[in-house]
Amino acid sequence: MRAQEHGKNWPSLPAPLRKRAWKSFTSSTAHPSRLQRSVGKALGDLGIEAQLEQRIGEGYSIDMMVVTRDGSRIAIEVDGPSHFLTATHTPNGATQLKRRQLRNFGYEVVSLPFWEWQAINDADPELRRKRQQAYLATALQGFSP
Repeated sequence: MRAQEHGKNWPSLPAPLRKRAWKSFTSSTAHPSRLQRSVGKALGDLGIEAQLEQRIGEGYSIDMMVVTRDGSRIAIEVDGPSHFLTATHTPNGATQLKRRQLRNFGYEVVSLPFWEWQAINDADPELRRKRQQAYLATALQGFSP
């Protein structure tokens, strides 16, 4: 078995090592963060059903998955500080790889960086809820969940 990416064939790992690597990659149990739950609630308020922490066949865990009316799959990644290079807004290598591979697997990828969500910090809960919904509507613009 050979892996292919960007038109290049790469040799497979030996079967025992491939099995151990797959087990390690898929064995972690994902727990939605407070930030993810907050985004999920705001999506629900918009009437968008999002499935939290979905493990896909290729092994990745997606923070939230939305399937559109036309069957398109949107992977919503709520990217906290660990997804970025220290003190920057530049995604780290693992985050870039995951996004690229999800797109290759046929997912639309929407990244919601933590600093943008945290900037919506109105003291008035109703105003905050409306601003969160407006932010998500803009982020999902062009999709028909």
